[in-house]
Amino acid sequence: MGDMMRRMVWFAIVLTAASFAIFAVLGNFAISSAENEGPVLIRDVVTPGVHNLSGMILLPLSCDELSTQSKPVSSTTYQLIFETWQDPSIACPEEPTPREFKTVIFAPQTGVTFFATLDGQGFPIQVTPDDSAATSTKP
Repeated sequence: MGDMMRRMVWFAIVLTAASFAIFAVLGNFAISSAENEGPVLIRDVVTPGVHNLSGMILLPLSCDELSTQSKPVSSTTYQLIFETWQDPSIACPEEPTPREFKTVIFAPQTGVTFFATLDGQGFPIQVTPDDSAATSTKP
């Protein structure tokens, strides 16, 4: 009976260590894959007259919040405006944190160009149409 308990304790210790290792590796992988190296990928679910844009941006501080706006520059060009803000009363560690965003733009289905700014600076994006999600909702 004592031998069985000892094996169960060792099994629990090994399982806990393995779980922590997997958590650490996957956490670092998620952050490194979300880093803003190159353009940020933005998914565009297009329906007639509507673009549902969504994606993820890696912000430099863990307490940064993200707001998203859009505005038409011309009939075929739209600007995505990303702005960050934080509560000045909170101490903020410098830890990169991914933030998800979603926005809706009413524009023609085709021939539309998007560009973005983050806190007033040019920001590289790549908009990828996702027609499969839009067509799957049709009867």
